[in-house]
Amino acid sequence: MKFDKKIIIWFVAGTALIGVSAFGFMYKPKASTMVAGASLAQTSGIEIATVGLSTEEIMPTVENSWPGEIVSLSNLPVQPGRDGTISGWFVRIGQYVAEGQVLGTLSRPPQTPEVVNMLSEKQEDLSRMRASVSAERTFTEKRIKQLQQLRMDTEHITTHKTGLLGGNDGTLSAVAAKKEMARAVLRGSIVKTFPIMFTQPNIPASGAFSTVSLKPTIGALNSDLRNNVPAAFSKAWAELALANTVPEQSGLFYFESALKLANASVLDGAQFSEKDLNSLKDTLVAEQSAFVSALGAVKDTELESLHVGKESVEKLSEIDKELAELQKMLAISEGEITAKESAYGAVAASTNGGYSIVAPKSGTVSAIMKKPGDFVSPGMPVATVTGGRNEMLVRMRLPNNIQKPSKLLGGEILSVIRPGFANDVKKARLVGVGSSLDETGSYMADAIFTEAVDWPAGASVRVIVPLNSSAIAIKSSAVLFGEGGKPFVWGVTESGRVFKKSITVGRIVGENTEVYEGLKNGDRYLAVPTSDIREDMLINESKGETQSESEYDKAMRSMGM
Repeated sequence: MKFDKKIIIWFVAGTALIGVSAFGFMYKPKASTMVAGASLAQTSGIEIATVGLSTEEIMPTVENSWPGEIVSLSNLPVQPGRDGTISGWFVRIGQYVAEGQVLGTLSRPPQTPEVVNMLSEKQEDLSRMRASVSAERTFTEKRIKQLQQLRMDTEHITTHKTGLLGGNDGTLSAVAAKKEMARAVLRGSIVKTFPIMFTQPNIPASGAFSTVSLKPTIGALNSDLRNNVPAAFSKAWAELALANTVPEQSGLFYFESALKLANASVLDGAQFSEKDLNSLKDTLVAEQSAFVSALGAVKDTELESLHVGKESVEKLSEIDKELAELQKMLAISEGEITAKESAYGAVAASTNGGYSIVAPKSGTVSAIMKKPGDFVSPGMPVATVTGGRNEMLVRMRLPNNIQKPSKLLGGEILSVIRPGFANDVKKARLVGVGSSLDETGSYMADAIFTEAVDWPAGASVRVIVPLNSSAIAIKSSAVLFGEGGKPFVWGVTESGRVFKKSITVGRIVGENTEVYEGLKNGDRYLAVPTSDIREDMLINESKGETQSESEYDKAMRSMGM
């Protein structure tokens, strides 16, 4: 048997409508209440809330109010330096006092055997250290004098050695003497060999050896050498004419050329015998060796001069290092004895002294909190001195789980009330909020009064934030959490369509939750959403029923209708 498809669809729809009607008849919703400034639409099953329709902007249960304390920037508490009983006061309230002036006295502490023994031990340690430092000071001073004298002697010896080697005192230095010896060896060799090799007995006055001729037998076997030797003789002789100059390269080249010239010479019998040639060669070799030795002596003397300077610098550096170390050790010892004396003085003052209560700064005595006979401890305020302009401010503690004021730059205006004085309300401007938590887990904040106040410093107050700066509060049942734990509510459009609206939540107070971001006045949302609520559902507000969107509605919505 085949059934028509349309008949089946109408049958299912009718059954569902009958079931929903029956459920609506059996279920009677409770009367709605005002929550967080929102009115709830009375429906048969769905509560739609609207933000900001009530006369109040926030619920009194979630109103931002914080404890605070009156602080005076000009008041400075007077605190004793040790335990004791106040013996008496020398000043009265309203009297002007100077910084360091004695305001009152404390009783003398009891001299117990333990205290006496402790002071005796401290005094013994201090005396022993003083003796040790005195002996160290005497030794250090003597050693410093010795090192200073040694430094002066080292500098004097170095100067003298340098003078001998370098001729700084106007005498001929060792280096200059060695150079002159090398010059003399070279000069003597040229003077001795010139008449043997050249045709004339005397060296030309101009020093130009090219103007004279070599003897025919000298270097006869090497004509190129004969042509180059006169230039070697001329260069060496010209450099010898320069003062304080040792012609090292030209001198060595002269000896090398002269020896080669002698080896290339021939004998002519009567005028240039074999004996004469051998004697010339021996003379040149010996003088060449003497010249090289003289050059080596010059280098050795120059190196010795450098070594003397280096050795002097190293020795002076060692002396200076030891001097610095001695002065450092003496300074450390002096510092230790000073620290010991200060420590002993502090212990002695805490046990035997500290009778006086002094003013921490100049000003007027504005309060005396303790009377003679009261026992006080260090850090306990016993009086107050006010100096200059008495500027008052409110220091408050903001819990770490609340929304901070949003007008820090402009200066949030706060209301300040003293407990027990409900009609005495003052205005204060917020000037700063701390960035770290204190020991109570709160943020410290300061506000300056915008008007003159005569409240006493240290008084406890209550700070109230304006209503327009407080967070919106909604029923906690409206807050749901989606993916990643992000909170949201089901918003409702004017046409009754449901959509997801992300929010930022704060404190949970009772049945309400603060909403910092995401909702504003006029927004509608589901106060008690059910588990079957889905995105884009339509709500029949006349009956409080939800229904899925039909194909016709989807098509019309896609066309913007």
